[in-house]
Amino acid sequence: MADNPSSKRTSPTLVFYTRSGCHLCDVAKEQLEQLRSRIPFEIEVRDVDQDEGWMDQFGDQVPVGVLDGRKVFKFRIDKNRLEKALQSTHVMP
Repeated sequence: MADNPSSKRTSPTLVFYTRSGCHLCDVAKEQLEQLRSRIPFEIEVRDVDQDEGWMDQFGDQVPVGVLDGRKVFKFRIDKNRLEKALQSTHVMP
């Protein structure tokens, strides 16, 4: 019997706005990797210095995490809040 693809859950993607040389970004990335060991999700890293639009929107706020089009953290991660947001976005395809 074949797997029913509609019964499989997909992992959410967190868009992580960052820049090199940002200490808070390094701390946030470590926290995200730790969280990924408990909750499956993808991380799409975007360096704000590589895109003028990203720079305009997030340049002075990094690190920033966006999940499902919604900002879920800025500067520092509230682990409980982010964990709840990630768990609520696991969707059925």
